[in-house]
Amino acid sequence: MSLPARFASIRRLLAGLALAGALVPAAQAQTPVLDKIRDTGTITLGYRESALPFSFADDKGQPAGYAVDLCLRVAEAARQKLGLKDIKVRWLPLTPQNRVPAMVNGLADLDCAPNTNTLERQKQVAFSVSHYVSTVRMLVRADSGIKTLADLRGKTVVTSAGSTGDRHVRRLKAEYGFRDVYAKDHGESFLLLETGRAQAFVMDDVLLAGLRAKSKDPSQYVIVGPALSVEQNALMMSKADAEWKQLVDQTLAKTFAGPDAAALQKRWFQQPIGTRGTNLALAPSTEVLQAWKHPSDVVTE
Repeated sequence: MSLPARFASIRRLLAGLALAGALVPAAQAQTPVLDKIRDTGTITLGYRESALPFSFADDKGQPAGYAVDLCLRVAEAARQKLGLKDIKVRWLPLTPQNRVPAMVNGLADLDCAPNTNTLERQKQVAFSVSHYVSTVRMLVRADSGIKTLADLRGKTVVTSAGSTGDRHVRRLKAEYGFRDVYAKDHGESFLLLETGRAQAFVMDDVLLAGLRAKSKDPSQYVIVGPALSVEQNALMMSKADAEWKQLVDQTLAKTFAGPDAAALQKRWFQQPIGTRGTNLALAPSTEVLQAWKHPSDVVTE
């Protein structure tokens, strides 16, 4: 082979390698969540059984709530994107403790709950743009005399294991001298407060308002104390599918940009829910309105 011919051959080889290299990202780009939904015709949605009004089991034991409604919109968006005639929704009850493993292991495609977006959790899972904003405070009995963290000394404080309240209780325990106990979910946490086995329940204020509204006598409980943190609530999903996250975010952004956001707020936060007529009577805060106006998954701590 002549020298020019040899150079031409080398150039073709290098060009081929460059083309192969350019194609690698495309070949590796995977959408495991969307592929699974397409192949099975089923989407698996996680939910809570006692996180009213975001995610809870209604009077018939069926998933309901603000975050559940958002997830159903995502399910419909997935059906349209994948060109499916129908899509089956499979519901999976989750707790604050097992929600992250469920996402990591692919047991659920999306968690329809008031998950707090944190930098630590982002190491394992992905979050949608924020769908609500809340603050972490305390629920106590109205006659307990507890108004501040200093009033907790010698008392028992409960929160749900694996929740955002969990890290605050652990962080503040030594400083304020209270005993800590961790329940499996929000319903059990409230039961400990209701039965006197705990004197304060630390959690997102909206969830506390929901549990109080569902109690036998809501007037017996008050939300007190400083805001321990401002929580960006979001839907949770696997980190392994960027295209799936994009679809989720686009669906939420579209919802927030239209009249649906106000309608969902009114339905779940400002009017009676269920046969008991539970009404949180909560108008959207300035922070919530801003989250809807400028959808973002950015979190600062």
